[in-house]
Amino acid sequence: MGARINFVFQDSEQGPRVVLYSHWGETEWQRDLAMALQHSKPRLNDSAYGTRMIISYLMQDSILEETGFGIFAIDNDGYELGDPTVLIDFTTNTVTDRVSVPFDKFMDAYLPSLVEQV
Repeated sequence: MGARINFVFQDSEQGPRVVLYSHWGETEWQRDLAMALQHSKPRLNDSAYGTRMIISYLMQDSILEETGFGIFAIDNDGYELGDPTVLIDFTTNTVTDRVSVPFDKFMDAYLPSLVEQV
């Protein structure tokens, strides 16, 4: 079955989008993405590096595995990917699930607290 989710990366209004498909990421996606954004914070002003850093962070524990993740491109004409989908938008610096939230507010809401990390 899995817990599938698609992370869609947008870096222009008209261009194609990069999608990271995760077979098991849906249950913890908010925390995982907040941690990936935090890791990528120094390069969030550069969408190419920011996207790469976020994808690398999300895949870090299974980077050499044969299954679990996929990367593909889609056009910008709207999409229905069939699984839960979150948009990481570098044109507006927001994360959109049902509503758009600025990167910093998303991190504030979902990063594990220091107490949880100890």
